[in-house]
Amino acid sequence: MIMQKATRQHTKLHNSRLILKAIYAQDDISRADIARLTNLTRATVSSIVADLMASGLVAETGHGPSVGGKPPRLLNFVENGSYLICLDLSSTCFRGAIVNLRGVIVEKIELMADGRTGEAALELVYQLIDDLLQQAAAPILGIGIGSPGLVNTDLGVIIDAVNLDWHDVPLQARLAEKYDYPVYIANDSHLSALAEYSFGPDDTRNLVLIRVTQGIGAGIVLDGALYYGEGFGAGEIGHVVVAENGRQCSCGNVGCLETVASVKSMLQASGYASWDECCRALAEEDTAVTSLIQQAGAYLGVAVANLIGVLNVRHIVIAGRIIQTGDPFLQTVIQEAQKRVLPSIFAETEIRFSSIDKDIVLLGASALVLSQELGVI
Repeated sequence: MIMQKATRQHTKLHNSRLILKAIYAQDDISRADIARLTNLTRATVSSIVADLMASGLVAETGHGPSVGGKPPRLLNFVENGSYLICLDLSSTCFRGAIVNLRGVIVEKIELMADGRTGEAALELVYQLIDDLLQQAAAPILGIGIGSPGLVNTDLGVIIDAVNLDWHDVPLQARLAEKYDYPVYIANDSHLSALAEYSFGPDDTRNLVLIRVTQGIGAGIVLDGALYYGEGFGAGEIGHVVVAENGRQCSCGNVGCLETVASVKSMLQASGYASWDECCRALAEEDTAVTSLIQQAGAYLGVAVANLIGVLNVRHIVIAGRIIQTGDPFLQTVIQEAQKRVLPSIFAETEIRFSSIDKDIVLLGASALVLSQELGVI
């Protein structure tokens, strides 16, 4: 009897997500059209729609055109019926946002980390969430967080985030206990890939996003799902050695990609005080900076070629502050990758900058919560 009840509940949840996804994908849709799209009976659709309306996720928006009988009542997703709390902990400034159910940012807050690590950094996370909750004008569906480092997404544990001095931190459990909301945590580069897949322009089931900021990491989407790797380290290309006899990396190896192609490494080598100054020098055709950017692009092109060769993914997207370097960097990446890939494969591959700005991790966090809680992404 218990097994039958569990099976019925599982079936109802599956059907509910099927219906909700159909409504989410349309501007306005009738119950009859939902039944046709999902192959569910009209009675099942009507029952589940009633539940979704009662929960505030779906509302009737008017009547559609009549096809000979009574005009159908149209349904739509209530995008501001609930909100998501989303955090990006990947830089020196912790960023948080209230995001609606369509991935639109409603409010944003930034708090300088000022070098905080360990418990002090955790306290800043709590403060960020507290401030966002005070501003939320609707119920909270869940909390999504993008963290640097190696993250066990199944358990919500930060395995290793060197810059924050977090090691085996059960962040999901701590936050769920403190706030009593569902909490989902993933690596910032993984979430950036999910954001590009969910909100970007490409109509594809597969893509690789490489995020170049203070460090370098990649997120991989295969057949519409994030690929985390068996140890949750898929995409850790920043710590693959590309420069023999190069500089020592924070991970302990020598010549890692991050030491020659990250924003941090390029800024240090340029001699400029800020990344904006470095990019202005590039725009003014400073010879030394131009050479530095091209060298970094060449190293990243090698990494891109390896990803294309292993995965045969046709959409390679580059995100992060590196976008400020513009075409000189991108063209070098493309040229270097092309030299190292089977021509017939490269001919079908696109390498481009992301169309999503600095909010990419926040939007990825929102997509993670929407996927896990509602199944609409």
